[in-house]
Order: sequence, then structure tokens, then C-alpha cells
Amino acid sequence: MERIEPTGEIVLRNFRLTLGRLAALACTSVIAVTSCGGGDDESGSPKPTAKPTANAGLIPVAQACDGLFDEAIAKEAREPNGPSKVYPVKTKSFSQVAKALQEDSARRSTPEELCSVTDKADGKELLAITVAWTPQSPPSGHSVHYTTTVGPEDAGRLVVACDLDSGGTESGGGRSLEFAMRDYFTVSDHSHAKLLIASAKQITSTLGCREDPEYPDPKVVAPPPKRGLR
Repeated sequence: MERIEPTGEIVLRNFRLTLGRLAALACTSVIAVTSCGGGDDESGSPKPTAKPTANAGLIPVAQACDGLFDEAIAKEAREPNGPSKVYPVKTKSFSQVAKALQEDSARRSTPEELCSVTDKADGKELLAITVAWTPQSPPSGHSVHYTTTVGPEDAGRLVVACDLDSGGTESGGGRSLEFAMRDYFTVSDHSHAKLLIASAKQITSTLGCREDPEYPDPKVVAPPPKRGLR
């Protein structure tokens, strides 16, 4: 922290202005060769990336999962002793996952990873979201059903009805997608619902379900925790 002396403030500001003019002139003289100023902000934090890859290094929690985290979820993940940065494990894009799900063979495959973050490269898993076809269906009269589960290995599930108009070998009948989460951050169930619903919206909007799912408000299926509780 700078120390401001009663008689030296004006001199300090003038000195800063002089440096600023010199920097601007230097930048102008070399702009044809390179750019002046980095892409980071003044705090040194990297700007958000659209889809962090495996070589992105540690990124702020709020940038995790291709922007699925909002600041409220990121704050929960950081408290009380959680990390402020995570390592994004490279996964397919949402459009690539949707394309794989459209293929008949994919309907009998293992779940597709939508998001996976660890505490460091090849480190401990902190959170993962997957999607797979399932023979289960939401309760009658609903196109989406959220289930609260217990424990980090099965932190939440979302079943979404999604019939496709495809010419594949799959015959008619209801088909659904199941989105599941593993969570070692141990964020609230409300955050689980928000993350799963946001993930499902990304996939179904690209996949082209015959009828658009009617997604519930996360506050309805999993109310926000009271202050101090999760």
C-alpha cells in the first residue's frame, strides 16, 4: 500500500502522469511489431475463456465448467476451505456431446463427460457432470425430474425426456437423458440443481428433442440454503 505524505501527493501524481505518457509513446512506436499491455486485468487474473482446455492451467472457480458456475456457486465452492482455483480436465464441447448422443451406438455407451475439474493437473477430482441415455422417464405429466441424492459420488440427478426424430435403428417409445453429478466441493443441493439444469439446457437445445423440456426453477426443486447452512 502506498504511503501518501501531506506535501508529496501532487508530485507523485505528476510523476505517474509522466510515466503514463512515456508508456503511451513507447506503445505507439512498436504497435506494428507487437501489442502493448497483456490480456490480464490489473489484478493479474486471467480473463474468462470460452472453453478451458487441459493445458489452460489453474483457473478461477467461477470460470469452471464452461461458464456453468455462477458467482454464488463459486463462493460456496471456496468456503470454508475450498480452493479458489481449479484445473479443468479437457472434455468434449456441448455440441460434440450432443452429436455423440444422436448416434444410436451412443445410446448404449458409457456416460459422456460434460465437465470435470480437479485441484491440479492429474490431481484429486473436485466435481464432474455426466450425461447418458436412460430407460427411466420423468414422472407422468413431467418432462424433467430432479432427484436429490446423498454423498459426493452421487450428488444429484436430473432425468430429461428427449425423443429424437431420427432414422436410426431405435424404435419409438420414450427416451430420456440422465444428467448426474459427483461433487467433492460439497456445495448445496440448490447449486447441484442449478448446475444440472444448466447442463441439460445446453445439451437439449443442441440435440433437438421432439418436444422442448419444461425445466423447473432450481429454487422450486431445491430451495437455496439458509445463511450458514448447505
